Amino acid sequence: MPRTRKLLLTTLVVGATSAVAGLGVFAAFTAQTTNTGNQIASGTVAIGQNSGGVAIYNVTNGGPGQTTQRCIRVTYTGTLPATVKLFRSNTVTQGTAFNLQVERGSGLNPTTNPYPSCTGFTPDSPGGSLYNGTLIGFPTSYLAGPDAKGAAWAQGDTVDYRFTITVIDDPTPNTHDTVIQSGSHAFTWEARNN
Repeated sequence: MPRTRKLLLTTLVVGATSAVAGLGVFAAFTAQTTNTGNQIASGTVAIGQNSGGVAIYNVTNGGPGQTTQRCIRVTYTGTLPATVKLFRSNTVTQGTAFNLQVERGSGLNPTTNPYPSCTGFTPDSPGGSLYNGTLIGFPTSYLAGPDAKGAAWAQGDTVDYRFTITVIDDPTPNTHDTVIQSGSHAFTWEARNN
């Protein structure tokens, strides 16, 4: 290869390398600002009751028209406002043979009259009765369940409930020669923040 051509090629390579190197050492004016300590935490949705999760009622040998009343206090301890609904969370048998009334109210004193005493219970008026009908007709989901306070619950809210279960009188002859029972069933209060 001729010397002039080599020299020209060397000059081009050196020039290209210098251009690339020059880009790497380019200087600029800059400024920054920083936000420190960023973090996020969720709120809570929490609900409890003074029964310790035991049955609200457990009636045996009930006669026609016999009623049993039990009361319970439900407390909301979550930090987020929540809508609370009450529903029956499993099936019952012969649920048309029993009437259930659920009333919302206040006035219970779990310290002096522990669960399931209804001493001091006063139903809300108006609108204290959440449900009054056959046991089988009580809603079985949050979406269909009765609103258990009428407004969003806030941290520290407590609501008292009175459950009245009644054996419905059936005067049909020979229909009560065996025990009619509801089977085991549960009630659930569910809080949702949405």
